Amino acid sequence: MITVAACLLAAGLVLAGGCGKSDADKAQGPAAEGSPAAAPQPVVPLVPKAQVADWCREHSVPESACTRCNPALVAEFKKKGDWCEQHKLPKSQCIACRPELEAQLKALAPKS
Repeated sequence: MITVAACLLAAGLVLAGGCGKSDADKAQGPAAEGSPAAAPQPVVPLVPKAQVADWCREHSVPESACTRCNPALVAEFKKKGDWCEQHKLPKSQCIACRPELEAQLKALAPKS
């Protein structure tokens, strides 16, 4: 029993002692030891950034092209000739007139 405790104590002291470098030396990295400077590594966040999907879940179209959420876009769609007067939607989103668009829009939706 004493041997196990002695081994654990010795291991703890070794780990607590570290490598003998000061924090400043560790921050300088291998270049401080006279070795050639390594190429800088890209900074990777510890917590990945959330990706914001460009998708309007309410209307099943890209958020950046949703005229129901953003009526200011209507003029631009009309200017391009992409407007269904009957349904007050861009023709490129009007599944009432073009049912085949439904499958295409669903394919664009984020998988979640």
